[in-house]
Amino acid sequence: MSDNGILEVAVSAGMICAAIGFAVGLAIGRGRQPRWAEKGSFVHKVSIGFATLDRMDAVLLRFEVEEDSRLAGVEIGELRMPPGSAVSLVTRGPVALVPEERTTLRVGDQVLAVAARGQVGEVEDRLRSVSLHGRLAGWYERLDPGTAAETHLPQRRAG
Repeated sequence: MSDNGILEVAVSAGMICAAIGFAVGLAIGRGRQPRWAEKGSFVHKVSIGFATLDRMDAVLLRFEVEEDSRLAGVEIGELRMPPGSAVSLVTRGPVALVPEERTTLRVGDQVLAVAARGQVGEVEDRLRSVSLHGRLAGWYERLDPGTAAETHLPQRRAG
């Protein structure tokens, strides 16, 4: 395995451990650990994997801010995540931080978001739109609501 592969596994493992600890501390307390299920959808060239938390109607979504994504430079508060969802962790190199509204996403950031199971599609759509249009995504959507459907972006998978 290459050094980049090992680093990616280590970062992913760290993010998973942090998310599991957070979930266990808040809600689960005891019992099984969350079961991870990769669904593999995309947010403008940003691969998102998500995990279903047992006993909670919640999902963890993970994505990386890539160079060609307009997510870079956007503050967490500007994402305007749907109610009931939030960005819970940003890993920047070796540093993991719980973001604030003014935390700005950077290229290479690994991001964990939490959403109610029924909101996954809405959260993915919002992230896809911001990745494509940047902080003005809401304005673009109001200007031309069909924009997301007409883009070259892969659409969310059913199921």
